[in-house]
Amino acid sequence: MEMILGQLQYFGMSLLYGIVLMFVYDLLELFRLFIFHKKGFLVVEDLLFWGGAAPVIFWLVFSLNQGTMRNFFIVSLIGGMVLYRKLVGKRVIRLFYRIISWVFRPYVWIFGKFDKKMAKSEKSS
Repeated sequence: MEMILGQLQYFGMSLLYGIVLMFVYDLLELFRLFIFHKKGFLVVEDLLFWGGAAPVIFWLVFSLNQGTMRNFFIVSLIGGMVLYRKLVGKRVIRLFYRIISWVFRPYVWIFGKFDKKMAKSEKSS
């Protein structure tokens, strides 16, 4: 019975990690919305993201199942990613986008005015 509970914990943690992984990736996508990137930088960011996720996945497999990879681990990890993406993914991005836009709105307005004055002074020079 104890072995079954351990495997259920392994399944649940991999499902949860899939959800967390997609949440962090959504934060990366949100960063990309606010700061313009060229395609080369997108590839580098994705490589860094997945390169950082790989040791955590390894740690999860090693700590919960003594390093034994199970098929249901992969299925539940991908299942957690798909569940998050389908159920709440776009809503989270929209919510964070609105919050960040609202917080930085005064700064954008101030810097917009400053940029217009700078452009006007450069034309007159």
